[in-house]
Amino acid sequence: MTHRTRHRPHLVLTALDGTEHELHAWLGARLLTGAPPGSRGDDAGRPLLDFGMDSVRLLGLIGALDEVFGLELDPDEIYASETVGELAAYLADRASAAARGGRAAS
Repeated sequence: MTHRTRHRPHLVLTALDGTEHELHAWLGARLLTGAPPGSRGDDAGRPLLDFGMDSVRLLGLIGALDEVFGLELDPDEIYASETVGELAAYLADRASAAARGGRAAS
């Protein structure tokens, strides 16, 4: 039996108010999956390493960001952001550039 893969369209992030906040919420929820017990994703200043960000989780996050938002990232781009808030701000900037016709992929 053959299975067809359905590709959903990417969510389009625009430079609307709240985009960074929405990205932060999405990242927090995503990072909590498989995070050490007691982790909370609602603190923008929380270091990414507190979520148990190893290479396997990093690649999963990169794949999810590409699948959901159409943003192709290198691991170094994720590791350059020390906190969830910094990463959300960086991703919002990348998404805004893509919406303006700039470069979304690295």
